[in-house]
Amino acid sequence: MVLRFDARDVSGFKLLFSLAIMYGLMSFVVHSVIYTKFIKPLGIDAPLDRFSEARAVEHVRVLSHDIGNRQEGHPGLREAAEYIKAQLERMKERAGSNIRIEIEENVVSGSFAMLFLGHGISFDYRNLTNILMRISSIDSKHSDPSVLVNAHFDTTLGSPGAADCGSCVASLLEIARIIIDSGWVPPRPIILLFNGAEESFLLGANGFMRTHKWRDSIGAFINVEATGTGGLDVVCQSGPGSWPSYVYAQSAIYPMANSAAQDIFPVIPGDTDYRMFSQDYGSIPGLDIIFLFGGYHYHASSDTVDRLLPGSMQARGDNLYSMVKAFAESSKLKNDHERESLGDAHDYNDEQAVFFDYLTWFMIFYSRRIALMLHSIPIAIFLIMPFLLRMMNYGLYCCFVTLYDFVKGMILHATGIMLAIIFPVIFSILRLLFSSYGMNWFANPYLAFLMFTPISLIGLLIPRTVFRVLPLSQDVSILKTSKEALSDEARFWGAFGFYALLTLAYLLAGFTGGFLTFFASASMLLAWISFYLSINFCGHQSVRYYFP
Repeated sequence: MVLRFDARDVSGFKLLFSLAIMYGLMSFVVHSVIYTKFIKPLGIDAPLDRFSEARAVEHVRVLSHDIGNRQEGHPGLREAAEYIKAQLERMKERAGSNIRIEIEENVVSGSFAMLFLGHGISFDYRNLTNILMRISSIDSKHSDPSVLVNAHFDTTLGSPGAADCGSCVASLLEIARIIIDSGWVPPRPIILLFNGAEESFLLGANGFMRTHKWRDSIGAFINVEATGTGGLDVVCQSGPGSWPSYVYAQSAIYPMANSAAQDIFPVIPGDTDYRMFSQDYGSIPGLDIIFLFGGYHYHASSDTVDRLLPGSMQARGDNLYSMVKAFAESSKLKNDHERESLGDAHDYNDEQAVFFDYLTWFMIFYSRRIALMLHSIPIAIFLIMPFLLRMMNYGLYCCFVTLYDFVKGMILHATGIMLAIIFPVIFSILRLLFSSYGMNWFANPYLAFLMFTPISLIGLLIPRTVFRVLPLSQDVSILKTSKEALSDEARFWGAFGFYALLTLAYLLAGFTGGFLTFFASASMLLAWISFYLSINFCGHQSVRYYFP
């Protein structure tokens, strides 16, 4: 048997090969970005006014390797507190005469109740240790609005806590060093809180917010956390209002923020110190920034210094220092008394904004008011499109019939999406019946791709396979177009309508991640315009020609 290929086959293979190369390059770029491979970590000998990952890693090495486990009741926790305090005292000795350095070892006790995962829990704690440093100009007052940066130095049982959260503590120590060694005098005080009890239900942050004299001066905060060993240092929570995320968008050198994360985070069975600062004991504007990748080492004995992803701490440190400066220099920084007196008139009480970065190169930020207008455009286009396609030649009745077919296409696409979600879930449940390694894919992301993506695609394609030609309400004889062409048109605009409707529903529900489906629908519209132009200018000798 001899295979023969005509010119169309060769052109089709060329196109498929080009697409494969394009998607391969895109995958390489995305992989490099999310694993911070494009960021060069600075060494020990880096300039004193620059954040150095190598210097920060040395602190992580001491905390996680030399000291090790740091739980309440374990001697390692006390050793860590003494190490942090000693490092801060050394920095204070070389501070200039125009800067004031205050260092405190704050022992806290108290009791409180909180709601966690729908259950009321009460706590009583005694003699927990926090270490604090306040950096300010020589003429500053204790009532001046300040910027708080928080990290915890305790760990879970059995974990050396290199990433969670030795990397956070090390980042703060390096930030403190930069401020002092660079000679920058912050216009507003900077408070660095090294709290000794986060893993035990946020007790250290609770003690600070309930008892410390500096608590009412805080005008903004940044909580630094880790649920993995590096990669993207994502803003998972921000608020109240849009001001903290706006400051981040303006100042972050490597922006890694996505407002969709704020919609997902409340569903996750966990909490961070962000809750104490922004929700439970104050409405302080702030950011919750978290390492996400390498989560299989999270709270595990394998959370060691050698697991930290190179470049991650450098990106975090550069971002953190830039954000601290931006918050300290902002005219919107207000202490607790000033925020209360301004009340609803202040920008803190505006609604959450929509924001996201593009491969850490730049960040897009727009208000909810703009989102209401912008995210309504796709559904308007979906409703108008049948009239634009049919009104001039076929009349009003044909327009409504076409819209009805588009709705059928939407239902068909929604069914495919639901099956694409349900099938992997069913597959995961069935796997447990035959394998004792229920989550072996968690430590090997490529296994998750190989296991779940094909199953998901099968679910997505089932409706199209069952209904090769969509049951049409339009009269083929009047339109003088094949059923296949009309069916493809209804499927395309049905999928567009599905994402357009989801975008609007997402926004009206009060969420901020609707930009994902908005850009899906916008991309489809651009693809349709490109296809329409190629048909008009090139006839059938276009991309569509190679897929009969």
